[in-house]
Amino acid sequence: MRTFRDHMESSLYDPERGFYPTRTQTADFYTAPELHPASGAVLSDKIAALLTRVRGARPGVGLSLVEAGCGDGTLACQVARGLREKHPALADGLRFVLVERTRKDLTVAVRKLTAFGLPVDACTGVDRLPRFTGLLYSNELIDAFPAHLLQKKDDGVLEVYVDESGLETLGGLSRPELAAEAAAAASTLAEGERHGVSLEARAWLREAAAHLESGFLLTVDYGKRFAPGAPNPPRAYRRHQIVPALSSEPGTKDLTVPADFESLIAEGARAGLSLESYQSLSTFLIEGGIDAWLSAAAGDAAALYRERARIKTLVHPEGMGETFKVLLQRKSL
Repeated sequence: MRTFRDHMESSLYDPERGFYPTRTQTADFYTAPELHPASGAVLSDKIAALLTRVRGARPGVGLSLVEAGCGDGTLACQVARGLREKHPALADGLRFVLVERTRKDLTVAVRKLTAFGLPVDACTGVDRLPRFTGLLYSNELIDAFPAHLLQKKDDGVLEVYVDESGLETLGGLSRPELAAEAAAAASTLAEGERHGVSLEARAWLREAAAHLESGFLLTVDYGKRFAPGAPNPPRAYRRHQIVPALSSEPGTKDLTVPADFESLIAEGARAGLSLESYQSLSTFLIEGGIDAWLSAAAGDAAALYRERARIKTLVHPEGMGETFKVLLQRKSL
């Protein structure tokens, strides 16, 4: 018997049967950069503005740009292209660092990014980063961290465990850090209601903050600022549809827990990060000029419709626009 957290870990990341090592891109879900390069272009401009601020505050210090959870490098290449084409002076001397736990994807990403002529380093975790000045960003990384799963039963809150056959059962809390979460959830969850707790997301944020000497941490993910104890249950996706069974057929579906931005902001404050901004993805993209991509869309009628539809999905409230958020935290500026 193992915790749901351990089941989620193996289901997503087992080197031979895990969902991510065997994933076919866009088969089960789209990330924003996979949907349309406009998101990467807007992000690139924002990164350039932030790095310019860091350079002004830390003249003479070499700058690094770190992408955590880079996957196969799709977003990294969009960002690098934007920096090279629109901000060449900033790109010169900038060191790009890719972080990805799946070694196959990391190898592919490094190979892609070297084509842009930027110095590239790579590692499998933020704990392996040297201390750096600059900016670390991630896209849809936090929701992919394995999470413990709590459930209300009678007057208490127990933890969900999973056996080898995928059968779920309830038991005592596996980690003392879960006690405060269970206490908060006891008064807010309805009978049988569930709440995912990503201790790893908080640990990752502390680690990233510890390695960031000075600069920014930019997080793009789906989720919101949850009130203490508010239900945040995991979800399973297959072929762009939510499927009800979480624990059956491990490796065949994406398991995800929406990012708890309230806990990331609080954890960041304890780690020396100040809140710079928190906004919806639609606001971030519109302020960044994504409308120019709509007016520049070209092609025959069918191609034009598809391209505009994808761009609108990024900003529409019923698409990614409001379900995804952008958190920006700063340190020592």
